[in-house]
Amino acid sequence: MREPYRAGGVCLGTLSQSARATLGEALALFPGARIELVSLEGEELQARLEQAAYLVLPELGDEPLPRELIDGFANGLPVIAPDEGAAFELIEPGRNGLLFEAGSARSLARRLAWAEAFPEKMRQMGECARADYLARFIAQWSYGKLYGERRRSERL
Repeated sequence: MREPYRAGGVCLGTLSQSARATLGEALALFPGARIELVSLEGEELQARLEQAAYLVLPELGDEPLPRELIDGFANGLPVIAPDEGAAFELIEPGRNGLLFEAGSARSLARRLAWAEAFPEKMRQMGECARADYLARFIAQWSYGKLYGERRRSERL
């Protein structure tokens, strides 16, 4: 699905003031990170996601399950996100992404440095993220899982 690995991450959507501050401070602590803020849509967004190595979510905001996290997994991108909410539940550090201490620019900078230092491991995490997306969020799987469980319990 994806082209050969390319270093650098993307950060989707409009960031809150606190998220901009956390990301800005993290980038000052680790200037080697190449993060692009992306506010594209449609095919342009898809093209940029296909070129990225990972997705950064400096904060989760008010959404219980941020669409950006699902978009990252759907596109085979490991996600670097704070250790709270849905990210804490869905991201398995070292398998499909990385977690950092929520609100800590220093912790985020450490994860960005790790991501840039280990591109092959990040590529492998992206493959796992895509597999997790297919297993957790695709309608065919969800329908079968939901109704298969219901039918099994009715037979008991």
